[in-house]
Amino acid sequence: MTRTLRKPLWRWEPGPYVLLILLLIATGSIPPRRLPVLYTVLFVLTAVVAVVLLVLLVRQGLRGRRNPDSAGILNSLDDLELVPLSATDAPITPVADTARHQAALESVRVRAGASPVAVLVPDATRWLGLRIRIAVHLVAGDRVYHAGFLPDRATERYNEGLRALAARRAYVSARSTITGAAARYGLDVDLGALPALLDTAGSEEARA
Repeated sequence: MTRTLRKPLWRWEPGPYVLLILLLIATGSIPPRRLPVLYTVLFVLTAVVAVVLLVLLVRQGLRGRRNPDSAGILNSLDDLELVPLSATDAPITPVADTARHQAALESVRVRAGASPVAVLVPDATRWLGLRIRIAVHLVAGDRVYHAGFLPDRATERYNEGLRALAARRAYVSARSTITGAAARYGLDVDLGALPALLDTAGSEEARA
């Protein structure tokens, strides 16, 4: 049975903001004269969380936009190492959620043809989502388009290995094929060589 991977709540992007709102509500509901100790504790916790959030926001502003961002979406290939997969005759892997990315698939087909390079990004999510997936991006010239996600079975099998590569700014690229016609495009990816590549990368990291 396929196991769906999920982010822990403390890694969920809105988590600190939700915590701050809950603390503000709780603090505001406590009468300080009747329950001074509890009120003081909640007030201090609220202040600490607010300061931590402020520090995080300042640090994000100083560092600029992340690539990939917290949802695993690429905005360019600058400063990234692509690790290409060899083409195989193994069964292809259909990409999920392509119905949400028809405009991107149309643009890629026009700019790069029906067989663009796909780039896999681990630990991706939908916006504000908790479900961990592997995002599939397509390269067309100097632009990168998000085209969907690998199925849950592939995420369970490959996400950890891809995460280890991503830690050193390396991302796997693979042959892909855009199928179908306008407004009904699909996308298939050749992942036949991925298990061997991840095994090799894991062995090299263990020896390092």
